[in-house]
Amino acid sequence: MEKYLIISDIDGTLSFDHQHVSAKTVAVLKQLLDAGHAFYAATGRMYNLAKIMTAQVDPRAEVIASNGAVYDFNGERVHHLMGEQALRATEAAAGQAALTAVYFTDDSVYYTKTPQQAVVDTLMAFANTAAEIAVEQVHTVKNLLTHANEITNGMIVSPTDPEPLVKTMMTLAAKNVLHLSASDPTNIELIPKHIDKSTAIAELQAKTGIPASRTIVFGDGLNDLGMLKAAGISVAMGNAVPEVKAAARYQTLANTEDGIAHFLSNYF
Repeated sequence: MEKYLIISDIDGTLSFDHQHVSAKTVAVLKQLLDAGHAFYAATGRMYNLAKIMTAQVDPRAEVIASNGAVYDFNGERVHHLMGEQALRATEAAAGQAALTAVYFTDDSVYYTKTPQQAVVDTLMAFANTAAEIAVEQVHTVKNLLTHANEITNGMIVSPTDPEPLVKTMMTLAAKNVLHLSASDPTNIELIPKHIDKSTAIAELQAKTGIPASRTIVFGDGLNDLGMLKAAGISVAMGNAVPEVKAAARYQTLANTEDGIAHFLSNYF
């Protein structure tokens, strides 16, 4: 059998509760890994939080993290960085809207201004107590920039008031120094310019020699649209937003109904 590249978003797709992968999904993915296919979890999460999820599947399961800014290949980790210009622009735009931006490396979280508790609660919903994550308030932009050579991506969250988030998105879009996305209406995902999950998939397709026609992608949110287009076999979860369902070639059951296992078992 020819090798397939199988890629799944995590939250709302691979995971049924932000923390766990079902036993049925794990069993199906292990069978496919045994058959020689490649499996990646592709997520906006930082690398260490993503790795906690793939570890539940199999040691051979690999990671596309930080919305495509970081990915595994052949025992190495590839990084794309936000860069100093994007960090300065983000801090200025977030400050104007009285919002706090948080920034991620593979294993650390940095921010200058103390987030509101509602923001902390939103971010912690995706955390796992087993993950090794350092959190540090650096207080100034100057201090933040000392980490510019390791920050891959970031996020601005406004759980209760979307208006300043919309204004900040417009301000940053005008600066044109970042790729901007959103996994839901309460956040802005800050990604290096010209990078998203689809660019990581394109790089992996080139490195593995697996074409789009043998690439299977599962997604549920707006930040999955790009990678769905990179796959010849694009699958929307039953719980996906309407835009994802419209863009995908196929639809499966919801993440709480073992949608990935259901589709892959039938397909193979």
